[in-house]
Amino acid sequence: MLDISGLSNYYSETSVYMILFTMSITILLSLILVFTYDKTTAPAGRSFSFIQSLMLMSVVTATIMQSIGDSLALSFGIFGALAIIRFRSNVSDLRDIAFIFATMAIGIACGVHSFQNAIIGTLTFCILIFLLKLSPFDPKHNIKGNVRLETDLNPDILSEIEKILNNHTQDINLSRFRMTTSPEGVISNEYEYSFMVVDVKSGNALKTQLQQVEGVKITRIIYEDNVYATNNY
Repeated sequence: MLDISGLSNYYSETSVYMILFTMSITILLSLILVFTYDKTTAPAGRSFSFIQSLMLMSVVTATIMQSIGDSLALSFGIFGALAIIRFRSNVSDLRDIAFIFATMAIGIACGVHSFQNAIIGTLTFCILIFLLKLSPFDPKHNIKGNVRLETDLNPDILSEIEKILNNHTQDINLSRFRMTTSPEGVISNEYEYSFMVVDVKSGNALKTQLQQVEGVKITRIIYEDNVYATNNY
């Protein structure tokens, strides 16, 4: 195996050549990380400022780690100065936080010239992300849906509705039932179902079939994939 860390035997850790090599490896690994994020994140949930931040944070972290070196006093001084910075940006997706830690890990590993750890760790992280993209744990394979219906008091309608839902969805749950009375004195039932779908495009077929059931009025159908993409029919 190529011992990249052995470069320190030829160049001083504070030499210009070592600093340039460290920055080059950091940027290259960051590009791999950004490519992975870009290809595995839905367009609606993709932030270009966040992508730029991934690149910049790794370079900044590597610079800080190289500046600290073996000086304990300098490390306390730098991190003490950074502690006064307050960040107001909220990261709502835990997956994005994982990428933030990954880019910082690249910067730290490269900054202390542990290039083998940086390369192997980055490649392992990116491969795992692509595998999760293909697995059932990916959000696009677990799209949550919700439908709210109003019907008359015919008991046969409910079984017909659930039959249609079973044909297009899975993990169906009757989350709410309410009996309402209109100002004219007409009594009706309101049902709300939550379910999971594999393909959000099946929403049109579900809506069409529900509308064909006599005595059913659709008041809301929502599909949400938890990646900032919500589709209302």
